[in-house]
Amino acid sequence: MTILIDGKKIARNIRRQVKQKIAELGTRPRFVVVQVGDNPASTIYVQHKIAACRKVGIETVNVNLDSSISETDLLGLIEGFNNSTRFHGILVQLPLPRHIRLEPVIEEIHPNKDVDGLHPLNVGRLTVRSKIPYLHPCTPWGIVHTLDTVYPKKDGQSGLQGKKIVVIGQSLIVGRPLSIMLQNEGATVSMCDRFTPDLKQEVLGAEIIVSATGVVGLVNEELIAATGKSEVTVIDAGIARLGDKIVGDADLDIYDKVHAITPVPGGVGPVTVAFLMRNILKAYCIQHGLPMPTFH
Repeated sequence: MTILIDGKKIARNIRRQVKQKIAELGTRPRFVVVQVGDNPASTIYVQHKIAACRKVGIETVNVNLDSSISETDLLGLIEGFNNSTRFHGILVQLPLPRHIRLEPVIEEIHPNKDVDGLHPLNVGRLTVRSKIPYLHPCTPWGIVHTLDTVYPKKDGQSGLQGKKIVVIGQSLIVGRPLSIMLQNEGATVSMCDRFTPDLKQEVLGAEIIVSATGVVGLVNEELIAATGKSEVTVIDAGIARLGDKIVGDADLDIYDKVHAITPVPGGVGPVTVAFLMRNILKAYCIQHGLPMPTFH
């Protein structure tokens, strides 16, 4: 019987622990989210993040900028938040208008306030498995935690150790950092994207497939069958709009043909937001020289 992985339940557990640990601090971390333009989808995402953060005791500020703002002015605004001790986390909502380059914006955010975990220093520390506290990218961190609920640790070792995992999609936000995190767990990872000539060949022997492309129906019955495995777990991190519905990369026909799967919506999304809150708390602790909070 297929395990439908309940992202909302996982997220509730993380939020509960974040709320408890913030209460123990006796003070409230402060988080600013910067939105450029009035993209309707971005507005919904920002409102959801702000509401969720406030429920666990994180103070939030929403800065909504006109889409015509220059890259220079945006970078100057970020610098101001970097220099302010009143703000512990900074997030710039994506996507940005075409005239604003992504890389300078990401690199402008101070690594210790980069609650998206995308700054090159944070990604570099992730790559070398640094012992210095740093901020992880939220979606990949949430995906690894979600997989831990399906493949729990045994004798102190990751349940992902030795697993063959195929990651489809090589974005900076999900695919690339996720592949590093999975390798750090001891998994054997293959990365694919739209240039991969034969996806079916690449998934042969895969026990876990993570797809983050936004291509509706990419993970279908044929792809699952091509693994040659009787039990395959699918983490659907794709998102697209099909008519009036939000859907992922996985075809609905595979839901009863896999070992476990994250639904869209209700899977990876809620967990990502929960790990954003965890990163805000972690950022506060890094900036104040406090021990890193532990979670279970």
